Amino acid sequence: MASTDDPKNEPSSPWSIFNWNNKAEPEVEQPRMRSTQEILTKYKFNGDAAAAAAHAKDKLMERQEKLAKMVEESAEFESEAENFATLGQQVRKSLETKRWWWPS
Repeated sequence: MASTDDPKNEPSSPWSIFNWNNKAEPEVEQPRMRSTQEILTKYKFNGDAAAAAAHAKDKLMERQEKLAKMVEESAEFESEAENFATLGQQVRKSLETKRWWWPS
């Protein structure tokens, strides 16, 4: 049990904005049955299976292009990371032979 001098319980406290005691729950809309016409209107195909298939094929092609681009970018990042690691190893080797903390 919290004490009376707890700053979280005082209404004038800066902690009062957090509403520790009364947590509000978000309102959730309940799912409802939609008619076939509502669904068809939303997806714009009005029962045309060919149009729906063409739309799905277009979306699939877009996804394939995005995936191909991501594969190319990840390969580029991988090669850049390898170059960076090699450069780091070269710098480390060059500093191992030098006494950088003591002038020669």
